Amino acid sequence: MQKDLGGLPPEQALDYMEKTPDLVIVNVAGRGFWDRNHFDGAVNIPTEDIGDDASIEKLKELPAGRPVIMHCRRGHMVVDWYQRLKALRPDIPEVSYIAGVPPFDAYNDWARDK
Repeated sequence: MQKDLGGLPPEQALDYMEKTPDLVIVNVAGRGFWDRNHFDGAVNIPTEDIGDDASIEKLKELPAGRPVIMHCRRGHMVVDWYQRLKALRPDIPEVSYIAGVPPFDAYNDWARDK
Protein backbone atom coordinates (compact mmCIF):
# COMPACT_ATOMS: atom_id res chain seq x y z
CA MET A 1 0.00 0.00 0.00
CA GLN A 2 1.29 3.43 -0.97
CA LYS A 3 1.98 5.91 1.83
CA ASP A 4 0.88 9.42 0.84
CA LEU A 5 2.86 12.04 2.76
CA GLY A 6 1.37 14.97 0.84
CA GLY A 7 3.03 18.36 0.69
CA LEU A 8 5.93 18.90 3.05
CA PRO A 9 7.11 22.42 3.95
CA PRO A 10 10.72 22.96 2.81
CA GLU A 11 12.31 22.45 6.26
CA GLN A 12 10.33 19.27 6.88
CA ALA A 13 11.13 18.09 3.34
CA LEU A 14 14.85 18.62 3.98
CA ASP A 15 14.68 16.53 7.16
CA TYR A 16 12.75 13.80 5.29
CA MET A 17 15.23 13.84 2.41
CA GLU A 18 18.19 13.49 4.75
CA LYS A 19 16.62 10.55 6.63
CA THR A 20 15.12 8.55 3.74
CA PRO A 21 17.37 5.94 2.13
CA ASP A 22 17.03 5.27 -1.62
CA LEU A 23 14.93 8.41 -2.09
CA VAL A 24 14.23 9.47 -5.68
CA ILE A 25 14.01 13.26 -6.05
CA VAL A 26 12.01 14.37 -9.09
CA ASN A 27 12.13 17.94 -10.42
CA VAL A 28 9.12 18.67 -12.67
CA ALA A 29 10.09 22.26 -13.50
CA GLY A 30 11.52 23.32 -16.85
CA ARG A 31 15.09 22.85 -18.01
CA GLY A 32 15.95 26.51 -17.48
CA PHE A 33 15.12 26.18 -13.81
CA TRP A 34 17.14 22.95 -13.60
CA ASP A 35 20.13 24.70 -15.15
CA ARG A 36 20.01 27.46 -12.50
CA ASN A 37 19.90 25.12 -9.49
CA HIS A 38 18.84 21.57 -8.63
CA PHE A 39 19.29 18.82 -6.08
CA ASP A 40 22.39 16.69 -6.64
CA GLY A 41 21.30 13.28 -7.94
CA ALA A 42 17.76 14.37 -8.81
CA VAL A 43 15.81 13.31 -11.89
CA ASN A 44 14.62 16.12 -14.17
CA ILE A 45 11.26 15.60 -15.87
CA PRO A 46 10.76 19.10 -17.33
CA THR A 47 6.99 18.84 -17.71
CA GLU A 48 6.53 22.37 -19.02
CA ASP A 49 9.12 21.71 -21.75
CA ILE A 50 8.25 18.18 -22.88
CA GLY A 51 4.46 18.11 -22.38
CA ASP A 52 2.05 15.73 -20.69
CA ASP A 53 2.54 12.56 -22.76
CA ALA A 54 6.33 12.57 -22.57
CA SER A 55 6.21 13.48 -18.88
CA ILE A 56 3.88 10.58 -18.11
CA GLU A 57 6.26 8.22 -19.93
CA LYS A 58 9.14 9.54 -17.79
CA LEU A 59 7.10 8.97 -14.61
CA LYS A 60 6.59 5.36 -15.72
CA GLU A 61 10.39 4.97 -15.92
CA LEU A 62 11.01 5.89 -12.26
CA PRO A 63 12.34 2.94 -10.24
CA ALA A 64 9.73 0.83 -8.47
CA GLY A 65 9.90 0.17 -4.76
CA ARG A 66 11.68 3.41 -3.84
CA PRO A 67 10.17 6.49 -2.14
CA VAL A 68 9.74 9.60 -4.29
CA ILE A 69 9.66 13.28 -3.41
CA MET A 70 8.76 15.74 -6.16
CA HIS A 71 9.22 19.48 -6.52
CA CYS A 72 9.00 22.41 -8.89
CA ARG A 73 10.07 26.05 -8.52
CA ARG A 74 7.67 27.20 -5.82
CA GLY A 75 5.45 24.21 -5.01
CA HIS A 76 2.47 25.05 -7.23
CA MET A 77 2.64 23.03 -10.44
CA VAL A 78 4.08 19.97 -8.70
CA VAL A 79 0.75 19.18 -7.03
CA ASP A 80 -0.84 18.01 -10.30
CA TRP A 81 2.18 15.84 -11.16
CA TYR A 82 2.25 14.41 -7.65
CA GLN A 83 -1.41 13.35 -8.06
CA ARG A 84 -0.61 11.81 -11.44
CA LEU A 85 2.34 9.89 -10.04
CA LYS A 86 0.25 8.45 -7.19
CA ALA A 87 -2.42 7.23 -9.61
CA LEU A 88 0.04 5.98 -12.22
CA ARG A 89 2.56 4.24 -9.94
CA PRO A 90 1.04 2.34 -6.99
CA ASP A 91 4.34 0.40 -6.89
CA ILE A 92 6.07 3.43 -5.37
CA PRO A 93 5.81 2.89 -1.60
CA GLU A 94 5.94 6.51 -0.40
CA VAL A 95 5.13 9.71 -2.29
CA SER A 96 5.45 13.36 -1.28
CA TYR A 97 6.24 16.78 -2.67
CA ILE A 98 7.91 19.96 -1.47
CA ALA A 99 5.24 22.55 -0.75
CA GLY A 100 7.33 25.66 -1.29
CA VAL A 101 10.75 26.71 -2.53
CA PRO A 102 13.09 23.69 -2.55
CA PRO A 103 16.06 23.83 -0.12
CA PHE A 104 18.67 23.08 -2.80
CA ASP A 105 21.76 24.45 -1.12
CA ALA A 106 21.05 22.98 2.33
CA TYR A 107 20.43 19.51 0.87
CA ASN A 108 23.39 19.62 -1.51
CA ASP A 109 25.70 20.72 1.31
CA TRP A 110 24.43 17.87 3.48
CA ALA A 111 24.75 15.32 0.63
CA ARG A 112 28.35 16.33 -0.06
CA ASP A 113 29.27 16.06 3.64
CA LYS A 114 27.61 12.71 4.47
